[in-house]
Amino acid sequence: MTSTLPPGTVAGPAGASAPAPMPAFPAAALPAPAQPTTAPSRVREQLAARYAAQHRRRTWAADTLQVLAWMVVVLPIGLRLHDGGWSALTASAAGLMRGVGILTGLVATSAMVLMLWLAARVPFIDRTLGHDRALALHKALGQWTFGGLVLHGVYLVTGYAMADQLSWSAEFATLWGVGDFVLAVVATGLLAVVAVTSVAAARRRLGHEVWQGIHLVTYAAILLALPHQFSLGGLFAEGPAHWFWLALWGATFFVLLTHRVLVPLFASAEHRLRVSAVTWETPDTVAIEMTGRRIAQLGIRPGHFAHFRFLQGGLWWHQHPFSLSAAPHKDTIRITVRMLGEGTRRLASTLRPGTPVLIEGPYGVFTDAARTAPDVVLVGFGIGVAPIRALLEGTDVVPGHATVIVRASSEVEVAHRAELEAWCRARGVRLHVLTGHRGVLADGSASWLPASHLHWRLTDLTGPLTEADVYVCGPAGATELVADEALAAGLPPERLHREEFAW
Repeated sequence: MTSTLPPGTVAGPAGASAPAPMPAFPAAALPAPAQPTTAPSRVREQLAARYAAQHRRRTWAADTLQVLAWMVVVLPIGLRLHDGGWSALTASAAGLMRGVGILTGLVATSAMVLMLWLAARVPFIDRTLGHDRALALHKALGQWTFGGLVLHGVYLVTGYAMADQLSWSAEFATLWGVGDFVLAVVATGLLAVVAVTSVAAARRRLGHEVWQGIHLVTYAAILLALPHQFSLGGLFAEGPAHWFWLALWGATFFVLLTHRVLVPLFASAEHRLRVSAVTWETPDTVAIEMTGRRIAQLGIRPGHFAHFRFLQGGLWWHQHPFSLSAAPHKDTIRITVRMLGEGTRRLASTLRPGTPVLIEGPYGVFTDAARTAPDVVLVGFGIGVAPIRALLEGTDVVPGHATVIVRASSEVEVAHRAELEAWCRARGVRLHVLTGHRGVLADGSASWLPASHLHWRLTDLTGPLTEADVYVCGPAGATELVADEALAAGLPPERLHREEFAW
């Protein structure tokens, strides 16, 4: 079925004659509808100018990061070629093989450094790229790192074997007697384990906690490989390259320690979050409110997600990433959890008020900070309605130029429906609640729409998308279908913002 909420009206649950009352948490923050003092067209022009300027700043920041990343790759190559590398490449066939091996290793090591910076959750990088894009780049660089290190070893051993007039296996056996070479081989083997377990199918079989534990092996592999970089053959024993790599590795380990360990610990100690309420929203969904001190200093915004660790018996060992489902209000934040696995099932059924909470974050750019245009469309699938509900509260809209679309398998699965209806009514936002299992199109492919509405298109619900930002949150398959349809309807790619339930 579908419920549609045009500006100024509200549709309640199926069969209801009036909307359900708004729950207590957001009611205090909900502004009373007021008569606009500025014409909607003027407000739209102002939002267009503000969000265009915001987009230019993010574009500049992204360009800056790209230049810095290329410098990390190019500078080591330039230093090597300047420091005798070019003559070594042209001296002989063996020299060419060794030179290519060294350059391949430099590129792989640079990719490893960039991969670690993307994993460090540095606020500037996170706010510029967004968590999903940073994660995709991290995975791609991991493949480049592993492949490059393998080629690095193959080229070097081949070059040494040609120079010593030995077989490849004999040269490998000779090098095996060098301690740093052994460490480098072991490090490459550990990275191979991480690469294999990073394949999507393997991750699903292992489970999130096991995969995270294995992924920590990456740091052990890097530490094992570092002596090889600085000592084997004396390549970086001295000179500009030596100091370049010392500075780069020092900065890398500093940001990792700071943003992955120290900042979360200090934030948790400073803000002292505790569970203040656990409320069932649907038969399999709970809203968890947490209260602390000076929450505004966290910098957490509607649409952000954070990692939460609930310090209660049976729960403390499991860290969960959850999005806010409402804007922070009077030192209280709220998340909404659906029981999708054993960890969330245990959390929803056993969590008690008063439980201390450790927080790491906030992260992501599924927020107003990513806006580029005056119109907005918010699409949430299942529990993906949580950040959509928060964004509805936390982003500026022009009445009649904003749409919220909620997809669920059934009416009972729609979380925070009364709040969505109240906020949409107050802000003049169209609301469409579409329930039912996903339909199948004539060509056999799946649709993101329910079977009863396969004849609809995204623009039938939203109107033109050329001046809109589209935010879509939910499972990867469903969000991809909406994204493809939005782009096909003329949405500029930079105005598409996705947050998927994947790891």
